[in-house]
Amino acid sequence: MGINFQNVIFKYSKKASKNILNDINIKIEKENEFVVIVGETGSGKSTLVQHMNALLLPSKGVVNIYNYLVKPKSKIKLKEIRKKVGLVFQFPEYQLFEDTVLKDISFGPKNFGKSKEEARNLALKASKDAGVAENLLEKSPFNLSGGQMRRVAIAGILASDPEILILDEPTVGLDPVGKEDLMRLLINLQEQTKKSIVMITHDMDNVARFAKRVIVMNKGNVVFDGAPQELFNEESILDKYNLDLPVCAKYARALKERGLIDYKDIPLTKEALLNLIKEVHHE
Repeated sequence: MGINFQNVIFKYSKKASKNILNDINIKIEKENEFVVIVGETGSGKSTLVQHMNALLLPSKGVVNIYNYLVKPKSKIKLKEIRKKVGLVFQFPEYQLFEDTVLKDISFGPKNFGKSKEEARNLALKASKDAGVAENLLEKSPFNLSGGQMRRVAIAGILASDPEILILDEPTVGLDPVGKEDLMRLLINLQEQTKKSIVMITHDMDNVARFAKRVIVMNKGNVVFDGAPQELFNEESILDKYNLDLPVCAKYARALKERGLIDYKDIPLTKEALLNLIKEVHHE
């Protein structure tokens, strides 16, 4: 059992007329998922993931997190849940607070009962796994670039060794090289550990290249839950929920409209598009 939403409704107060989440029923497996959540601003994406480690509690319904039942006003063991499910915020400066990078990364393991030496060793390993340069470890986290701060925030979560890692817009503000490096870091992490990863993004190229599963949110509802190929094949869904195509899929659609290529499944990556063009050329 990983995370299981059962008829979850959420609003910020009893008096609020509008639900932020409406009757959510989804499951996140504890191993080897790479789930990407997309949708317009205000669709409920961040609210959804903040329920996944009990940062928010449902107004109605239940979130089963590793057999801890999170209900409205329930008393729950937050420390045990957050040891299982780690959340990296969109703005990493919100979760950095120590004097040095190494202290910041060490905080999680120490909070979960590790000795100072154990926490340091876990922090050093996590910093290496997250690509945090050794010469940054004794610097203040607030003197780092945005990309460096994001890696430190990720390392701080990894040091506690959660089974599920959740990231809210992790590539926002990064240059193309930084985005590619971060996504490769996540893919390599999953290949090595089989951890499940849940990520919010607006970057459809990342969805096409890396997601195993896509959840589309709209006005607090899950309106699609399936494979990226299935989503991008459905122009009606993309149009209805104002979702963009990956760059290569846009080129493929333009070529098809001009009668230069044809396909059943729209190519989502450069490699897929080039292979399709080669096939047509050889014919």
